[in-house]
Amino acid sequence: MSRPRAATVRRVSQGLFLAAFVVLFALTVWPTGLAAPVEIFLQTDPLAVLTAQLASKVFVLDLALLGLPVVVLALLAGRIYCGWICPLGTTIDISDRLFFAKTRSRASSERRRWKYYALAAVVVSALFGAQLAYFMDPIVVLTRTLTLAVFGPVDSAVRALAGVGWVRDTYTALHGRLPFLADQSFFPAQPAVFRMGEVVLAVFVGTLALGAVEKRFWCRNLCPLGALLGVISRVPVLRRRVSDKCTSCRRCARDCATGAIDGDDPKTHRIVECIQCYKCAAVCPEHAVRFLPQASFAGREARLDLSRRRLLAFGAAGLGWAAIAHTTTAARTTVIGNSAASPQLIRPPGALPEPEFLDRCVRCQQCVKACPTNGLQPALSEAGLDGLWTPVLVPRIGPCSEKCNLCGQVCPTQAIAPIRAEDKPAIFIGQANIDRSSCIVWAEEKTCLVCDEVCPYKAIEWKIVEGIKRPVVNQHKCTGCGECEKNCPVQPLAAIRVFSLGDRRHWGRGRQRQWRYGIQRADEG
Repeated sequence: MSRPRAATVRRVSQGLFLAAFVVLFALTVWPTGLAAPVEIFLQTDPLAVLTAQLASKVFVLDLALLGLPVVVLALLAGRIYCGWICPLGTTIDISDRLFFAKTRSRASSERRRWKYYALAAVVVSALFGAQLAYFMDPIVVLTRTLTLAVFGPVDSAVRALAGVGWVRDTYTALHGRLPFLADQSFFPAQPAVFRMGEVVLAVFVGTLALGAVEKRFWCRNLCPLGALLGVISRVPVLRRRVSDKCTSCRRCARDCATGAIDGDDPKTHRIVECIQCYKCAAVCPEHAVRFLPQASFAGREARLDLSRRRLLAFGAAGLGWAAIAHTTTAARTTVIGNSAASPQLIRPPGALPEPEFLDRCVRCQQCVKACPTNGLQPALSEAGLDGLWTPVLVPRIGPCSEKCNLCGQVCPTQAIAPIRAEDKPAIFIGQANIDRSSCIVWAEEKTCLVCDEVCPYKAIEWKIVEGIKRPVVNQHKCTGCGECEKNCPVQPLAAIRVFSLGDRRHWGRGRQRQWRYGIQRADEG
């Protein structure tokens, strides 16, 4: 492949994968009815797959097989994933080209080692049951940024367009002609507003702004996924070869995207840093650089050259994070069985028991993005430090819709198991409680039927108390969906609120069904 053609093919590859990432992102919130693997980028992310399984101490064959292609690709072609596929790497390339074109990169051997130290901290924390990868994994970072910081404003723009007559008329016309639009609403039913969006956006902008210091700063120095692929790809089949035509002009070293080429000897390169971008081949005036399958190890430098002291220090930092995270989580939650009973910690239906859920969840916000009512939000303090950014249901923002099971469908690590919508009456994520001091019926003896009217599971029953018919909650029917809290007219706090004390995830599906149907029939009989 010629040098210009290789560069063109790489740019096309980057563009196609970035477009695919954005399209799959959009399909989780604006469904078309087409079957699409919306979580495939996260499921093929070997760092996310590795840390989820290490932290949960459970080997999931399906996840391992999905992450295997990227590992095999690294063994064959080095860190080509970073240069040709990674959507965050492409985004950084675009940012560098637009805003930091004049930046002169000065490769630093010490800075390059940072990502390997970060990887050590991530892996050690996972070994001790605490997730840390979600702070720095590039696929998770980009997914979370698009969800919490970008999707909301875009959703607002879509809603504004929905009010424009010709847009609505065009959509209506297409709706009848395109089969995949049938029975679908392109415009989301609930406005998308997420907590922590500003913080996530600031971190992402800061990541891009590092291009002012060094091009592809994140990829060169900080990305733990790049470090993992570098460790895997120390002896790839496809490697850089420099012929005797080389005049040591060092143009390749100056233009190398990741500083992989030794400035003193341009015939030598650090293979663990090379992302197969082919810039060195494109700028070589003598056409001396080619990338070919080869068995010879000449001209490659595969040593990581890490400081053992710093590696141990970062490993200890990962252990410290795990200890602190578990301690703060224990301080904020009361554990009943396997289920955390912090009052506001309401997990989505299908979520694994709390300890397993925390270990498996990578905080990608896929479920938050897919929730049609906007009720799923990233956790702040509800789950302690170990549960930061995990999904929690905030019923006052939006309930868990009776007909929806999207969160389990888009979860890439099976932290939320797929469920059928018809099974939701026997999946208990919480329980509603009536505050008799503020309830209109109880406190003021006035008529109000809202909670009873909106409850999809008929969990509100009426009993005669002191000669007056008053509402009570049937705990065998209430699943904690939050429809009652969302629609309660009492402000600012609803008079009926859902708490996680009714969370019965640790029971398993069979016992929950028995609670919903068996005990109820016994009571009625």
